[in-house]
Amino acid sequence: MAKKTITGGKALLFLTIILGFLNMLGPIGIDMFLAGVPNIAEGLSSTPNRVIASISTVMLGNAVGQLVLGPASDRFGRKPIILLTLFLFAGAALASGLSPSIEYLIFWRFIQGLAISGGRILAAAVARDLFDREQLGKMMADILFVTSLAAIMFPIIGGQIAQHLPWQWLFWAMTLFGALAFLLFTFFYQETIEQRNPKALWPNYLLTNWLATVRNPVFVRYVLCSSFSMAGFGAFLGTSPTVLRGAFGVSAVTYGFLYSIIAGFFLVATFIGGRFLLAIGQQRIIAIGVLIMLVGGIVLTALAIIDIRHPLAVIMPSAFFVLGLGLVFPQTNSLALQPFPQSAGTAASLMGFITNLFMAGVIIVLAAMTHTTALNLAVAILLSGFLSCVTYFFIIRPAEKKR
Repeated sequence: MAKKTITGGKALLFLTIILGFLNMLGPIGIDMFLAGVPNIAEGLSSTPNRVIASISTVMLGNAVGQLVLGPASDRFGRKPIILLTLFLFAGAALASGLSPSIEYLIFWRFIQGLAISGGRILAAAVARDLFDREQLGKMMADILFVTSLAAIMFPIIGGQIAQHLPWQWLFWAMTLFGALAFLLFTFFYQETIEQRNPKALWPNYLLTNWLATVRNPVFVRYVLCSSFSMAGFGAFLGTSPTVLRGAFGVSAVTYGFLYSIIAGFFLVATFIGGRFLLAIGQQRIIAIGVLIMLVGGIVLTALAIIDIRHPLAVIMPSAFFVLGLGLVFPQTNSLALQPFPQSAGTAASLMGFITNLFMAGVIIVLAAMTHTTALNLAVAILLSGFLSCVTYFFIIRPAEKKR
């Protein structure tokens, strides 16, 4: 096995598909769960806000897991850590479905968050093993394109499960997916890391690498933009079930279909990014994306202020925001990893840690609020778009012009 040997054809297509499956842990573990929030709250004699708060524990687990799983993949190789991640995901999902109380659910969702963390960073690390710069950005956009297919399908499945089956089946469906993915990677994935790093998990080595990573100005600039962007999506994850199913009264099935619109816009964005990246470049893709996010936030806030209480008044501006996010996120991620060819796993883990802290913080704040309208959600998304624009046009762009 040698680095950068996959150049095209069926091997590249298959790799893209299985890495997309690995990256699906997040959409399946979170998106499919959202439609069932009121059902879970009723089944565990709790409140929707407490169930929503469990999403923040997923994000915290996601953040913590990325500090360990990325470096572990540098030490032991990608494949064994991928298999460990999938085993944890399936096991935690099974335990979540058997939870007798909200406290047990919150604990097991934290464990599941640890596993979900491995999906994105290991897919990114494998891509970084094989590709550089624009090719890396295109590969990550293609991986997200495959992932977005799940993000369209699984909210609809989640809505159907929440409407017609006991809430536990949401988690047992996750268990089945984790088991199937485990078998897929066991038999069809070959190791891609060129050289394992025996020091990757040494505490002093980790601390030195983390400090070196956060001191790298390229990394800091792009991770800041990525984190501000994802904070807006975190706001949607943490608030939309309460707003749409609670305040607006939509059914679980309808919520699943509405969420699939969001995922569909993300799918379109990743397709556009992957197809036009080499023609117009990463910087223009990011610039267009952050402006689209800002426009989506402005429209959503305006509609919330005049209190148009229709689900599409929330979904369509949020989908426009996600269209921008789908352009920004893969490019900022690939550019943040670019300075670290020998420690992509460690850099990806730190990047994921920071991004998930931003998302968890937003969800915790919003879970403490009452949502009788969409205004809180709208303001959070507007701030996300605004701060992403400021980061790109006033920090990233001037720095890139000097390089």
